[in-house]
Amino acid sequence: MTRHILSLANGWTAEFVEQGEFRMGAVGWNLQLHGPEQQTIGYFKTQIVLVNDEDGERARKAISLSEDGVYGYLSTDMDERWVIDFSRCMIAPHRTTIYHYHYAYDESISLSEQPAYKRVREYIRVIGWFIYLTFPLTRDEDFPKVWEEYLVIRRRQLDELYFRN
Repeated sequence: MTRHILSLANGWTAEFVEQGEFRMGAVGWNLQLHGPEQQTIGYFKTQIVLVNDEDGERARKAISLSEDGVYGYLSTDMDERWVIDFSRCMIAPHRTTIYHYHYAYDESISLSEQPAYKRVREYIRVIGWFIYLTFPLTRDEDFPKVWEEYLVIRRRQLDELYFRN
């Protein structure tokens, strides 16, 4: 199993691990983040973050840090963008693609969006730009539950907008 292990300027380590082919000709890589004091951010361990990155070039460019190293911005090959709060081991989606299949109509839709949830509005400065965050930074272990709550609401909204006459 191939790995790319990168040391980040804030003392954290990013470990990208090859997961194998997930689509014809596309080899997926996941990510696990390890902190200097035994902290971890493991949500991305089950996510495809990079595709076909045998030489590690995209892994080296995937995470950008704020000047103080507290925040990071993860750009994935799956057209998703994430904000990472390294000091509190929290994550939030900044840009994502929502896929929704409606069984009754046998149709599906997908849309790229900036997720907005729980009236969160904050700016985070990373690599010289301000990121307008509209999803709450959530502890790594709690994130899957919060994300699923959001997806249930969003899919219901998509049903009402696109599938109801």
